[in-house]
Amino acid sequence: MFVVIVTIFFVLLFAGLPVAFALGVTGMAGLYFSPGGSGLLAILPQEIFRSLSNFPMLTIPLFILAGTIMAQGGIGKRLTDFAEATVGRGKGGLGVSVIVSTMFFHGISGSTTADTAAITRVALPSLVKQGYPVTFATALIAASGATATLIPPTIDLIIIGVVANISIAGLFAAGVVPAIINGLALIAYVLYVSVKRNYGRMSRTSLLQMYRALIKAIPALAMIVIILGGILGGVFTPTEASAVAVAYALVVSIFVYRDLTWANIPGIIRGTLELTGMVLLLIGTGAVLSYSMSFNGVPGQIAVGLQQLASNKFVFLLLVQAIFFIVGMIMDATPALLVLMPILTPIAVDYGVQPIHFGILVEANVALHMAMPPAGLALYAACAVSRVPIETVVRPLLPMIVILTLTMLVITYIEQFSMWLPRLLQLVD
Repeated sequence: MFVVIVTIFFVLLFAGLPVAFALGVTGMAGLYFSPGGSGLLAILPQEIFRSLSNFPMLTIPLFILAGTIMAQGGIGKRLTDFAEATVGRGKGGLGVSVIVSTMFFHGISGSTTADTAAITRVALPSLVKQGYPVTFATALIAASGATATLIPPTIDLIIIGVVANISIAGLFAAGVVPAIINGLALIAYVLYVSVKRNYGRMSRTSLLQMYRALIKAIPALAMIVIILGGILGGVFTPTEASAVAVAYALVVSIFVYRDLTWANIPGIIRGTLELTGMVLLLIGTGAVLSYSMSFNGVPGQIAVGLQQLASNKFVFLLLVQAIFFIVGMIMDATPALLVLMPILTPIAVDYGVQPIHFGILVEANVALHMAMPPAGLALYAACAVSRVPIETVVRPLLPMIVILTLTMLVITYIEQFSMWLPRLLQLVD
């Protein structure tokens, strides 16, 4: 049945069927050809409802809504202006400010695609004006968006927490230090290339200009403190934090920055519903496939196969990263997480891997693929806004991909980077 399920799924995928429908049809086929036969199909509506009736799922549409409001409400621009005023001077300074502002912005919106598109609109003209080639600038923004994927509150970490039964607050805390490691590695490369190729120029920023940029950015920076501080400090749950994010983003965008009007709200809600529908459809049909695989004993077969191949947890973790790397070349992160995380997490625990650490090392792989063709959402968003063909961006992007791959391996094998903050905040034993 494992061979049948996998064969059906990839045949449907390569035939051009949308991923969500490929997941659902494969799950239905797996149940139809199982010993229970077609009678089992009556259970599927119940499984879909069960997968979507989880209370933390409410976090997804709310953070998408908050991110959309912030993208259109001027919050991203203020964060970019602040980063440019403080670290954006000299050779490579503006490139560094793009990385920093992207990580700031992702920390309050949680949507990689929306963040990358917003930062591209704001930062690309300045990068090109300071001598950065448009292809290098686009690659940098895509890699920055991928790096920021580990910054909470990212939607992928919410999905990992729900489908693998891992603490979402613990995952949020665990993603901070690995994201900083990725960001620092990318900053070092950008500075090296900028000095070597003479990208950027020294611009004088007075203390008064820095002060003004800080004052304008305070409402946006305060949002990071309120949301992440509230979650990690136990003031409210991630679901409650998403509601707070929406309310705060509306107040700041409409009454403080005044870049958003009430006339913009219907369009924002429409876009949020469309994106939420896509995500929840994937989760629902992914639940069908997960149920089908569990019913047919596929997780046990995979566990036995991995245990035969992996003599210890280090080999196992390398195999997991190889699996996600290959799957990430074929499909988007969400279906991969929905299918593989419920299967692999119990096996990882048997090998002595902390569930939170396992979720983060998988998310580090997902972050890498956000900037890689053919399924890199951050890459597509950056290229769409900059109007640059993807094939012209791949060459300047490759060194950044290599750097993110190396940092992914560091995050995978040094558990302390992921677990230090959750243990400090007593979010894990």
